[in-house]
Amino acid sequence: MKNKKSFRKYGVTCLCVFAGVSLSTNAFGNVVFATEFVAPNVVNNTSMQSELKNTIENQPISSYWYPDTLLKWSAEMDEDAVFNKSLITLAKRVDKDKLVTVNDTQNKDVKVVAISIMNANTSGNPSQGSNKFSANTFSYWQYIDTLVYWGGSAGEGLIVPPSPDVTDAAHRNGVPVLGTIFFPQTEHGGKMEWLNTFLQKDNQGNFPMVDKLIEVLEAYHFDGWFINQETQGTEKDPLTVEHAQLMQEFIKQFKTKVGDKYQMMWYDSMTKEGKMHWQNALTDKNDYFLIDDAKNPVADSMFLNFGWIYNAYKDLDLLNASNQKAKELGINPYDLYAGIDVQANGYNTGVRWTHFQRDDQVPFTSLGLYCPSWTYFNASTPTEFQDNEARLWVNEFADPTKKTQAQGYEWRGISTYAVEKSAVTTLPFVTNFSLGNGYDFYRYGQKVSTQDWNNRSLNDIMPTYRWMIKQQEGTELLAAIDYTTAYYAGNSIKLSGVLAKDAPATIKLYQADVTIPVGAVYKTTAKATSQVQLDLVLTFDDGEEAIISGNQVLGNDWTTVNYDISAYVGKAIQTIAYQITGSQDVDDFTANMGNITLEVPGSSSLVNTENLKVADVDFKDGIYAGVRLAWNSADSDVQHFEIYRVMADGSKVLLGATPNTHFYVSGLRRANKETTTKFEVVAVNKEYKRGSASTIEMVWPEYPAPTPNFIVSNTMIAPGESVTFTNMSSEVTEEVEWYFPGATVETTTEENPSVTYEKEGVYPVTLVAKNTSGANFEVKKELITVTKEASKGLENLSQGKTAVASSYVNDNEAPQFALDGNVKTKWCAVGDAPHSLTIDLGDVRTIGELEIAHAEAGGESSGMNSKEYTLEVSMDGKNFTEVLHVTDNTRATSQDAIPVIKAKYVRLTLVKPTQGADQAARIYEVRVNGVNNDITLPEVVEPVIPQLPEIPDIDGGDDTITPKPEPEKPSKQRGWIKENGNWFYYKEDGQKAIGWLPE
Repeated sequence: MKNKKSFRKYGVTCLCVFAGVSLSTNAFGNVVFATEFVAPNVVNNTSMQSELKNTIENQPISSYWYPDTLLKWSAEMDEDAVFNKSLITLAKRVDKDKLVTVNDTQNKDVKVVAISIMNANTSGNPSQGSNKFSANTFSYWQYIDTLVYWGGSAGEGLIVPPSPDVTDAAHRNGVPVLGTIFFPQTEHGGKMEWLNTFLQKDNQGNFPMVDKLIEVLEAYHFDGWFINQETQGTEKDPLTVEHAQLMQEFIKQFKTKVGDKYQMMWYDSMTKEGKMHWQNALTDKNDYFLIDDAKNPVADSMFLNFGWIYNAYKDLDLLNASNQKAKELGINPYDLYAGIDVQANGYNTGVRWTHFQRDDQVPFTSLGLYCPSWTYFNASTPTEFQDNEARLWVNEFADPTKKTQAQGYEWRGISTYAVEKSAVTTLPFVTNFSLGNGYDFYRYGQKVSTQDWNNRSLNDIMPTYRWMIKQQEGTELLAAIDYTTAYYAGNSIKLSGVLAKDAPATIKLYQADVTIPVGAVYKTTAKATSQVQLDLVLTFDDGEEAIISGNQVLGNDWTTVNYDISAYVGKAIQTIAYQITGSQDVDDFTANMGNITLEVPGSSSLVNTENLKVADVDFKDGIYAGVRLAWNSADSDVQHFEIYRVMADGSKVLLGATPNTHFYVSGLRRANKETTTKFEVVAVNKEYKRGSASTIEMVWPEYPAPTPNFIVSNTMIAPGESVTFTNMSSEVTEEVEWYFPGATVETTTEENPSVTYEKEGVYPVTLVAKNTSGANFEVKKELITVTKEASKGLENLSQGKTAVASSYVNDNEAPQFALDGNVKTKWCAVGDAPHSLTIDLGDVRTIGELEIAHAEAGGESSGMNSKEYTLEVSMDGKNFTEVLHVTDNTRATSQDAIPVIKAKYVRLTLVKPTQGADQAARIYEVRVNGVNNDITLPEVVEPVIPQLPEIPDIDGGDDTITPKPEPEKPSKQRGWIKENGNWFYYKEDGQKAIGWLPE
């Protein structure tokens, strides 16, 4: 999506994040309060599974495709597909004619589409959340009518369905979700071959891609597609009028096949002449994609580009003209969404509002926000995230009843124009005010997990009105989301401030359209720091208001208050509010609302879970497991399933919750040296009642001996200087022993020792790692070079030198920008990895260290940091020798000491350029550090080779771990396990994995 103004202001950037716009992720998930990992020998009922630094291979991830890969895709062959479908049906919202406006400027016809970055990357997004608090838990659903799940890049994939947790959250709140089809501009990696493949026909004149897009919709249960076609081609392979004609035919064929079941939204980019010319309005050049020459509909709606707010177009009155054009063509002008790009500045974005609505006229079109996810990515704390959301979506008062005082181009808030919508239309209505994430997990007010978590599938229907509080003189309460306590899941609503005696505050929370049936009960669970009366205030569609007293007052503990609504059977609830009254003055009053339940008891049947199985397991290092669980449950009354680990003492560890019948346990940590782990899954129905559980046991492989590994602070020092060694051995290590021949301390059992070398020489280091299962050692010969030539320290040998790259996107992101000493510029390459950067140092130099500033160091997402890379050296620029291979980097700035070596050329190769599937390289700086001449290396010292104790033969067999070829369906056969990418076999007794298969 093109924003010419921002491109001029900020410079053209590499298409390394969605839509060619470089995303700076300053999200609070990177900085706030990580939960401390519980030690392996501590087992309690408030810990969850740990989170591995690097994901285990069988982690299900949300889908993304290039056109050719989607054409080969099928849900039946995709093992992740069952994790990627939404299980929450699209909720019915209150009908438009029953909506209640809360200010004079709201218009019921105005719709809002949000094109939002719900996950920071296109690739690598877990299907069911993760063990992190950080997630874009958008909750102002009341102001949007459609969510576009914004994604796609030349380096990852172009066709991106929403992750299922996002669809679940949107559907629960009555909002349809569209996936993205994105063809990037040529300068950002776009290729005409992708567009041609997308638009190809078969011999019968059908578009195979149409059927694939429908297949994805049917498999994943979302609501349509948003097409953003911006690839303009090249002089040799240009975009033509034929592409425009095919695209119109493509959309028409899609709509013919799906009817009104699925939506198709078009972005104002390509014109009917096959040119890239953003119209910023509905014109003769782009109406072609909404209606054909015979007045037949094409796409359902159009997102208009942002230019209508620019000075260059201020005299054209583009939205008014679009309104008139739509009416001439018989198109609803409110199916046009006037685009506003808020990605860079959020609610500080200037908007020419008088071109959208002026005087006493109704708005000319609907509104389209591009990247309102700014509210999340620009926040450093959860509170700031919520404040950003309130200012963007409501107004500067965070109260939609108050008229904005914004002047001129200042942000007015979406509530100024769009009326609040509500999905409170059916029973049971139960909300725990869950945003879908938390620092803890609560169940009925009890903390059952201290692990950070996010899963937006657990998002509840949040209050329609944020916030509308009327209070009598002396009472001053403010409302907010509370992340520190909850009744169920991770959040509650907090009211805090001054509560004056007998001066009640009334907070209106929900709009609704629910008729009270016979037998219905209404209850609310809340708590307060002093005893208060919490009365229910209902208004009905006939205008009547009822204040209903609860059966008890609130106290310090969670209290469930019941309200007798039997007198109102048959009446339709229009709004839900609460009145809080105190019997004394309280200056520091706090109340938390944890649950609202309106139901007919027994209307939801108990749901049983059956046939729980371990569908697949992947072990890492012998102590971590990624486990795919599956079970059966056919009942439609499921709210969600809760997954537990049953410990040896009978206590239960909550692993997570999902509405799906498949769940992935991420990074399950082995408890001590247990041989089996027991799982339990229980269904929770829509009344939050539990059915019978199902259990299964998983067998662990043999407890492993440790794998030794270490890193050093530096490899080239002057005599008398010290080196720090950091033990990086596998987690099962119980003891270490170091050997430093030639150092002042030659042996030690310290974890991370520092040693001094007094004399010149080239010294080896040996590390032995031990546990009760065995011992192993690692020798690094010629590792530490002690020379007087290093007395002035190491210098950057590569800055300003000549570099040649395997590829680069454009002249603004060429290889020299990785060597300019400026972390604000970068080398960026797209296309298939690996990507390489070869540096000519000018002459033979003595090298001892490689330092790289990866994507995060330049302000991009941590998921864009290079994961695997190598460094090679050469004297002639033709024959290279590898001296460094890093396989699991996550650092924003990596600093790797290497054995000292001489070279004239160095080659950095990015094998895995990101943490996920994105193939684009983003390197902001490369520093090759060493001594700026060809020095004479001192004498080499021989290493110590330790004698390890023999491990007793336990079972009399051959205990050599020998990888076997991967079986046809290893995860389905009893006994096969996968560890660190290799498959092994269990013995017939099923107890011990030893790695060989008896003949």
